[in-house]
Parts: sequence; C-alpha cells; structure tokens
Amino acid sequence: MPSSLDSRDVLKLDLHIHSCYSEDAVGTPKEIIKVLQKKGLRGMSITDHNTVKGSLAALKVKPKDFVVIPGVEVSTAEGHILALGVKEDIKRDLPVVETVEHIVDAGGIPVVPHLFRRMSGIKRKNLELISSKVPAVEVFNGCSLPKTNIKVSRVAKMLQLGGTGGSDTHEPAYAGYGYTVIECLDTSV
Repeated sequence: MPSSLDSRDVLKLDLHIHSCYSEDAVGTPKEIIKVLQKKGLRGMSITDHNTVKGSLAALKVKPKDFVVIPGVEVSTAEGHILALGVKEDIKRDLPVVETVEHIVDAGGIPVVPHLFRRMSGIKRKNLELISSKVPAVEVFNGCSLPKTNIKVSRVAKMLQLGGTGGSDTHEPAYAGYGYTVIECLDTSV
C-alpha cells in the first residue's frame, strides 16, 4: 500500500458500513479499518443509523494513509438516505425532501442507498422529487440481490445520477464486499 496519496492513486472505499454505534451492528471502527486494509481498501464511510458517533470515532483511530469520510444513514419518513461528509447528526423521520435539504445545508452529500428495498428504500417517485439535489445513488449494495443492483444502475443512468458502492455490512467480516473506486485528484481528501 502506498504511504501517501498522490494524483495517480486509485482508491477503493466502502461508502456504506455500520459499526457498533448502530443498534443492529457489531464491530468497532478500528476493527473495520483493519479488515478493509487486509482487503486492499484505503477508505470508508461509517454510516451508522441516525448517528455520526461511529464516523467520529473512526476519524480518531484511522491510520494516516486511510481515508475516512464521516457520514450517517438517516431514517426519513419515506426511507433511508446516506449523508456523506457530515460531522453532526441529521434529524430523523422528516420527509425525504426536507432531509436532503438538511444534509446539503450541513455541507454533506446525500446519496440514496438500497433503492427499492421494501422497508427502508426510497421509492422511485420520491427519488424523482430529490434527484436534482442528490448527485448519486448506491448502485451496488452488498446486501441487495444482483438483479436489484442492476435495476438501480439502470435507474441511476436514466436519471443521470452518479453511482456509489458499499457493503452495507453490519459486521466487520463483510466490510469491503461492496465499494466505490475513485481516482484521487486531491490529496486533501
């Protein structure tokens, strides 16, 4: 693994991970980082349910050459939204349009995870309402069926939205099962 980031680097980051700070997950941020490093990933976003505590803990224990994007998975009245790049909790159970506005106001990037999932996915009509403020949809979710990920990819392309990947794991062993590949052009990430 390179010791520093430069303009030629390609990074693999798991942008949807849960830690022990989610009620339904296990694993400390430090344990998750170790698993990801063993799998060759160089970054992550811990997106615990309705709390940034896991992300903030990860920022404190991360190695210098490992990228941590703070985040949270917010429960809205219509499903879940990932808020990447936020260091404060976003109020839960609001309408999805209002939640997206709060994420943007907090300097975050809203991403729609596990589209179409029955209990926690945003429905297509709501995606169309927020698509002008949401730059990306999670097109690969490690807990979704392959045919669902393909369907989500098609919808993202049709709506001209970017795509992310994440494991959506709730235990460290599966961290890195899904990830996003980016070319690092700015070393201040």
